[in-house]
Amino acid sequence: MSILKTIGKLLFALVAASAIGATPAAAQVVTYSWTTTNAGFGTHVASPTASFDVPLTSVLAGVINYGDISNIHMTYDGLAFDAYTPTTIGLDNQAFVNPVTGAFIYHDVNQGLGVVGYQGGLFSGSYLSITIDSRYSPLGTPLTSVADQFNSLKNNAAWAGFPTAGFWTASFPAVTPGVPEPATWAMMLMGFGAMGFAIRRRRDTAVRIRFA
Repeated sequence: MSILKTIGKLLFALVAASAIGATPAAAQVVTYSWTTTNAGFGTHVASPTASFDVPLTSVLAGVINYGDISNIHMTYDGLAFDAYTPTTIGLDNQAFVNPVTGAFIYHDVNQGLGVVGYQGGLFSGSYLSITIDSRYSPLGTPLTSVADQFNSLKNNAAWAGFPTAGFWTASFPAVTPGVPEPATWAMMLMGFGAMGFAIRRRRDTAVRIRFA
């Protein structure tokens, strides 16, 4: 019985050590990627690429806040951006999404977010801005639902192309089955060993009593 107690104490110590040494898992994110459906018009027209991340918890809650947007990447032929930032277009600093698909939905007249890539000062040098959940058409007409989003481009001159139509697609993190930690494997093996030892000891005791 004392051996089983000792094994139990060892298992408890391993559990405690594993809990102390465990590092929290990285927060899961949903990545939004831009697809261009119309490159627009202007003296210089290209199809931009863009992506950004938001916490999975925000998407599942159906609301993306201004501060949730991170890891912005944007490109446009002929321009090099050295800084990126989210921007607000509406009054509530929020975008609303379908928690199942991640698609942006029209929720209220105040909503509006966007992402911007720029070189030099914000909106003073070269920049590319793409709205996330615009409630306006290219001509400024209010929309009753979220349609294609639009961007504008500037390079200190008329060298520009806009508006560019497109849409955002949400990519959710892959769900993978959990893999036991090495300490967990050790505890499982010790547990099985303790069970085997207890069964064998009980069997040997029964045999000794039977043939005594």
